Amino acid sequence: MSLSKPMMRRSETLIPVSKNPPAKVKDKGLIRLARSGAAAYDASGDRVLWLPWGVSLLDRVRRGLSSRFRSAGAQPVFCGQGASGTLPVAVRVLKTADQLPLTLMEEDRTLILLEGFDPEGALPGWPAYAERLLSFLQERGMELSVFQEALPSGERTLVACCCDGDARGAIEARVCPACGWTASVDALLPPVEEADEEERPLEAVLTPGATTIAELCRQLGCPPDRTIKTMFYAAEKDGKTFVAAALVRGDRAVCPTKLSRALGGAAVRRAESADLKQAGCDVAGFLGPVGLPETIRVIADASVAGTKNRVIGANRPETHFTGACWGRDYSAPVADISALEPGGACPACRRPVEKGWIRPVAEFAKGHPGLAAFPSLGYLDENRKRRLPGTWTGRILLEAIALASAAEGDAPFRLGLSPADLLVIPLGAGGREASKAAEAVADELEHRGWTVLLDDRPLSDEARLAEASLAGCPVQVLVADGLEAEVTGVGGGPGRRVPLEGIGTFLEPLRGA
Repeated sequence: MSLSKPMMRRSETLIPVSKNPPAKVKDKGLIRLARSGAAAYDASGDRVLWLPWGVSLLDRVRRGLSSRFRSAGAQPVFCGQGASGTLPVAVRVLKTADQLPLTLMEEDRTLILLEGFDPEGALPGWPAYAERLLSFLQERGMELSVFQEALPSGERTLVACCCDGDARGAIEARVCPACGWTASVDALLPPVEEADEEERPLEAVLTPGATTIAELCRQLGCPPDRTIKTMFYAAEKDGKTFVAAALVRGDRAVCPTKLSRALGGAAVRRAESADLKQAGCDVAGFLGPVGLPETIRVIADASVAGTKNRVIGANRPETHFTGACWGRDYSAPVADISALEPGGACPACRRPVEKGWIRPVAEFAKGHPGLAAFPSLGYLDENRKRRLPGTWTGRILLEAIALASAAEGDAPFRLGLSPADLLVIPLGAGGREASKAAEAVADELEHRGWTVLLDDRPLSDEARLAEASLAGCPVQVLVADGLEAEVTGVGGGPGRRVPLEGIGTFLEPLRGA
């Protein structure tokens, strides 16, 4: 008895294509999916409603990724995908060191959850799964960025693609139009190499009204990256509050998430006048790191450490210092706490970056948020000593992948990221002979591993071809008679006449496209 799924038939599959975009939707991917009949939008719940055509798309992506993850060693489980993830399984089955590394995988229609357990002290095992995710999506034409991003309690690795600001799940990013470098505003930045220069003396200069970097640079004739901003934040942790001074280069901004991380997870907000006065500062706009009250906790961005001959606030009204040198005039604990401003130097090529948007499609992070609730998790090493495994989590956002891959106007879906790759249509002029041939061709292509939609409806060719364009199958096979078919969508060129007898061989190279 065959367990293979039946072929999709247009007469039996709900695919409500539409020429008009759905109301109140701005996400280009969702608009394309809705017009193709794959999804609808619930405005009252702000959610995507997946229809049979879209469920096929999600299932194909999920099955493809699941297969690759299993080949890397992932073990499928089902736990209900609660806050504890797969920990209820791990705490019951993980006993000895020879079971490690262990990766548990739980799937639903819109998410794949990966959770890893590694030998104590070993590197996290998630890069092997991230590589399989990247290869799967890049082979199907998706352009992705991978970068590390700060969290208040640590960091994570994001896999994302560029999008519009109206896209679902979009987060602000910095994009370099010159080299393509792309990352979120919370991304960890590489250290800046400073050219060595001779130290100049620290000198106070009058800078009336220079309360902004732009005005300060205008008065002193210097570029923003030769200035150091001192930004003040009120921070709270464990019920205690304090004022923190964050030092960043003048062409950068303080990243609140990174600052929170550097301050041990403290909640931070921009300090107000009352906070500054209480901390002993009362010259906003001219504050700097030299001579700050000891009650203020100072932290410097990595771009500040080691700099020489910079402009800083002098903690005097209408006054700044020039010639300020790190280590001689001031110093502080150093951390990555800055975010690139639009126009700032790209970390990869030093050209100006621009404001952009990205849609995360996956994330990986060390640790597990639910670990504290499972104190008995552990294993015995070869000496029968109890050890705690290293843990990591990965979340593959299948809905985001589907939306991102569809965001190309009225273009067909990407091959391999579509509800079906092949649409077979028997043309009316061929009569019953074309219908029988189309059935046979569709069946053959299904057996060759393609996902096929057969349009077997008794409608005019004009109506079916119009709907075919909206449905978005990457390749169309138009069966004119019992001998030949016209195949469109191969290489973006015009349709090609192909003998039905050799159509499977003709299409086979597309698997590697």
